[in-house]
Amino acid sequence: MKNQKGISIIEILAVIVIIGMALVGILSLTTLSLKASISIKKNTQANALAQETLEAVRNYRDGTGWNFDDPENKYDGLGILTTGVAYHPEKSSDISPRWMLIQGEEDVNSFTRKVVFENTFRDATDNIVETGGINDPNTKKATVTVSWQEKQLEIITYFTNWAKQ
Repeated sequence: MKNQKGISIIEILAVIVIIGMALVGILSLTTLSLKASISIKKNTQANALAQETLEAVRNYRDGTGWNFDDPENKYDGLGILTTGVAYHPEKSSDISPRWMLIQGEEDVNSFTRKVVFENTFRDATDNIVETGGINDPNTKKATVTVSWQEKQLEIITYFTNWAKQ
């Protein structure tokens, strides 16, 4: 046999296939990483909107009497608000702005947020129960929902009439 020098076409094709497979793997990993990053960013924004809603409701509760019945329905207390109805926080245009709870959902950029209040029930040992029990007029269950695309984030908390107004 003759001593062959150089690279055959089969060897070159094998190297091209190996490099191509490596590039496809790297591109797939990059795409997956980018999608995960976008998803994390959206989840973080949704969580911030939900937390802002909870803080606005907390501030609203602290600045409004629990059973205060505002004739204009801008500042009804949490004890007066209609249960099972969606609300969203909004700042008033007063000289000293304060939070209001407005009926309906709110669109914020590509997100939709709302808070729904429900009555809270307690058993004989004063624990909160989902069914049965006695209505506690000084506690409201609040479910904050932030939705985007095909996803949603939900936070449930309880607000009490700590001032017993």
